[in-house]
Amino acid sequence: MSDDDEQEIVAYPIRAYQLIPDPNRPEVVALAFETERGHSLYLASRELLEDLANDLLDRASKMPARPASA
Repeated sequence: MSDDDEQEIVAYPIRAYQLIPDPNRPEVVALAFETERGHSLYLASRELLEDLANDLLDRASKMPARPASA
């Protein structure tokens, strides 16, 4: 893809998330995100959730710490 073909991806802050198990499909879980544009729903396996958790924890550790609450 050339620089001329690049498109900006619009990102929306996540307001909430939810993990929704499906008793009929125990090998996957639905991962729901809520943004100002509505909900998005994705199916994820255990392996994907484990990888995502590790990546999120790694990224969070590189971000500035939260200010102490009073």
